Amino acid sequence: MSSIALKNYSIIKYSDNKKHQTDDLVAIEEPLQIVLIHSGKDQETPLTITMRSPGNDYELAIGLLYSEGIINTINDIEHIRYCTNVSEENKKNKLKITLKAKIVVDFDHIQRNFLSNSSCGICGKQLLSQLCEVLPVQTFTQKIPINLILKLPEILKSEQLLFKHTGGIHACALVASNGILLAVKEDIGRHNAFDKLIGYQLTKKEPFKNTIAVLSGRIGYEMAQKAAKAGIPIVVAIGAPTSLAIDIAQQAGICLIGFVKNASLNIYTNPEYIEA
Repeated sequence: MSSIALKNYSIIKYSDNKKHQTDDLVAIEEPLQIVLIHSGKDQETPLTITMRSPGNDYELAIGLLYSEGIINTINDIEHIRYCTNVSEENKKNKLKITLKAKIVVDFDHIQRNFLSNSSCGICGKQLLSQLCEVLPVQTFTQKIPINLILKLPEILKSEQLLFKHTGGIHACALVASNGILLAVKEDIGRHNAFDKLIGYQLTKKEPFKNTIAVLSGRIGYEMAQKAAKAGIPIVVAIGAPTSLAIDIAQQAGICLIGFVKNASLNIYTNPEYIEA
């Protein structure tokens, strides 16, 4: 458990018509600013500020750059470090990432991208057509036993250390097709947790082929997009998928599974990946 992601508060607890003072562990939320630098240039370009749970910041940033198509491999990064030219309390809240000179970056386009939001004015079909122009299509020939899929939420829950103490943290796990747990990452933001997971795998220089992503919440289009970009063939979630997430999964060859409980689940796309 990461102590930097938790903070203890003294609270008043009401229970059974009684009140008493007690301690409560709460998930810390802090901003992380990511700044890009091109190798050989002094110019710094602020990329984004994201609210996150402190910890695994390098992996979060690497996963975000990969998901957004700014880098293609971990080798595209020359150097990554925390900024030291800030106040002591903010030293772990600003990351500087130096990209190798060969990397071509359209900074104007990137900044416009990060300023946009879900109310950007384009419809789902327009967004889908844009995404699927660049997303790889999966080729997955294995058959995963449905009993393994049904066990995945409990496997994820058992590793959610921050959630056990706070109840306010999302998590993502990466599981091999044989059921071996590869990694679990937690964060207040589900997108951040997924980026941390992707960044971890990239840092290890391990492939995403024949892996399963397990999500603690719902599946929006951004989560499906991240899975497709990474090449993860199966995405399992405890919650519901959105329509655009289903469309992206179908286009990208991902098996999308939602509402996974002890003895039930919904398979939305590519059911041939699962052996019942």
